[in-house]
Amino acid sequence: MEFTPCHPQPFTFQQAISFDPEVSADEIGRLQNSISHLKRTQEELQEYAEDPDIAQAIKENNETMSVQGSPWTLLHLLRSEHTHAQSIAR
Repeated sequence: MEFTPCHPQPFTFQQAISFDPEVSADEIGRLQNSISHLKRTQEELQEYAEDPDIAQAIKENNETMSVQGSPWTLLHLLRSEHTHAQSIAR
């Protein structure tokens, strides 16, 4: 499996492979929660998007969601791969 992130990540692919599945699950949950809150904030900010400061906040939130989405995707893929490997080993 190969994964090429669009943004700098808090861990490398090789480091993520070595994570305990429970650590990966915790990090996936943390990232999902963060992205969920950012999406909700984005919806609330849209009403005031004509304000330049709000427009800048919306742009920054979109970038943050993109950055956080990459490690979430990586961890989710690795977790799925780990689960698949365990089912084959049985």
